[in-house]
Amino acid sequence: MIAGLATLSLGLAPGQPAASDTLGESQLKEALLDPVDFPEGWASDSEEAAEERGFGVPRPSEGDCRELFDSEADGTQRAGFAKTQTGPFVTTAATAHDSTGDARAALAEFRAAAERCDTFHTEEGPGENAVTVAYDEEPRGDPEGLGDESAALRYNRRLDGENAGTPVLVEVVIARVGPHLVRVAQAGREDPDTGSLTAIAERAVTKLTEVARGDTPAPRPDQPGTTRL
Repeated sequence: MIAGLATLSLGLAPGQPAASDTLGESQLKEALLDPVDFPEGWASDSEEAAEERGFGVPRPSEGDCRELFDSEADGTQRAGFAKTQTGPFVTTAATAHDSTGDARAALAEFRAAAERCDTFHTEEGPGENAVTVAYDEEPRGDPEGLGDESAALRYNRRLDGENAGTPVLVEVVIARVGPHLVRVAQAGREDPDTGSLTAIAERAVTKLTEVARGDTPAPRPDQPGTTRL
C-alpha cells in the first residue's frame, strides 16, 4: 500500500472510502437503487415513459434549479421507479467526484441553488396538453445521520393562474459518502401511497456505502421481489 494512502486512511471512519477511492461508472450503477429496494408494488420507470405521460419527478425550466433533482456531472448513473402509472415516482442519481473536497463543494452548490429556487416552473401533461406549473418550497429539515452530510428540500405544486390544483408533493434528499453524492427525489400526491423519502434515501446511502468500501450490497431482509406495471 502506498504510504500516503495508508496515512490518509487512518483518519477515516470505519467502512468509509479513502478520498482517492472514487467509484467507476459500473460501481456507481451497482450502488443504485433497484425495484427490490422498494416495498412491494414498485417497478422500474424510465425517462421515455415519464416524457410520454408528461409527469414524474419534475425537470425545472430554470437552469439553476435543475441540479436540485439530477446531476450533470460526467459519469452520473441514474434510475427511476414508479408505484403506478399515476405515481408516486422516484428518481435517483449517483455521482463520483475527484475528491471529497469536490463532493463537499458540489453539495454546497446544491444548498446555494436551493436558496435561489424558492419557486421553480416545469411543463406537465402529455404532448400538446402540457401546462406550466409552479412548485413552491416549504420548510423541511435535513435528515439526521445520513451519510457524511446531507440536505433535503420539499416543494408543493400549484397551477399558474389558478387558485387550486391536484396537491402534489415533491421532495429531494442529497447525501455525501466520501467523494460521492447520491440524490433521491420523489413526486406524488399527498397521500399515504407516497411514503417516506427519508427511508428510501437511507437505503440509497447504505448501498453506496457498501459498494464504496468494496462490498456487495446486501439485500433488504424483507426483499419483496419485482413488479411490472
